[in-house]
Amino acid sequence: MSSPDLATAGGEKRPEVREKAAGVGALLDTAFGYFVWAIHFLIVYVVEAVACQLGLGVAGPSTQTTLIAVLALVTIAACAVVVVHGFLRHRQQREVPEQRFGMALTIGADAIASIGILGQLFALFLVPVCA
Repeated sequence: MSSPDLATAGGEKRPEVREKAAGVGALLDTAFGYFVWAIHFLIVYVVEAVACQLGLGVAGPSTQTTLIAVLALVTIAACAVVVVHGFLRHRQQREVPEQRFGMALTIGADAIASIGILGQLFALFLVPVCA
């Protein structure tokens, strides 16, 4: 049984409820790149910390190189996800002109996040493993 505040007599949600849900979805969609960046940041540094605790610092250079290569591939994959998201939102922006401002914010946020994700490659390649 539904509340009369949330639904009409036919069982469908009122337009205000749908608009609020769409607003939250739009906010989360705008921050998608930042979420991917944060998850990527967490993965890279947790993997590095665990690897150092397991003795990667005293392992051979080939093992350290393999870890760096794997983390670089994870970084490139995370950047690709954000770029594809931005590209899809760019296509959507052209199809739905009334959402142009929101899509422009999303594309800009995805661009900033992809630069941040790629910036972590410098840390992977310049800082020695388990330094």
